[in-house]
Amino acid sequence: KKKGLKCIKPKVKPCPNSLEEQMVFINKYSEIRLFPGLEIFFLDGMHLVHQVRSSYYWGDPKNPRIFPANSSRQRLNILGAYNPRTMQLIHCTDERNCDATKVIEFFEQILGQFSDAHSVVLILDNAPYFRARVVRSWLDEHPKLICWFLPAYSPNLNLIERFWRLAKNHLVNNIYYKHYKTFRCNVFRFLNNIDRFKDSLKSLMNEKFQILNKKHA
Repeated sequence: KKKGLKCIKPKVKPCPNSLEEQMVFINKYSEIRLFPGLEIFFLDGMHLVHQVRSSYYWGDPKNPRIFPANSSRQRLNILGAYNPRTMQLIHCTDERNCDATKVIEFFEQILGQFSDAHSVVLILDNAPYFRARVVRSWLDEHPKLICWFLPAYSPNLNLIERFWRLAKNHLVNNIYYKHYKTFRCNVFRFLNNIDRFKDSLKSLMNEKFQILNKKHA
């Protein structure tokens, strides 16, 4: 204190890849996105806990909102894939952890919906369950499904990250569910009816990628 120091919390900054790596992805995506017979999805997982997620809101500071905390730590683990061209969401949502078995089940679900497509490209991060040996073996046996892995530390290039923010805004930000079954029902209602949010998705899920550089870090 005599030296003017305070007990403060450090910030975590993104670790951006080189501009070259990011531009390679963007240019390649621009080339293949309109190939006939090709379906492209941005894929990632999200974990929603049955708990209020405190978020900023406009209100009277003299009378702030107070939410009770849920005693339960139950959560839904979601694997989702979003196509920005068709505004389609495919998801595999339940209480099971996201592991290699669930990933393969989700991949089979995607292929089942696009049996007539020439190829289905999944743009995804480098989570261990996507890279698992059993998943790689399964992909070798199903060449129609192509996994395109993003450079490390590149959430800015995965459009579905924006969709997860939208989901949290509608499902858990400053929203209290007394019962888990109510929380679960609302999550499925949102994921299965995203056409209700077409206006928001058109502006949010556009294919304009943010570029991270040292100024953002």
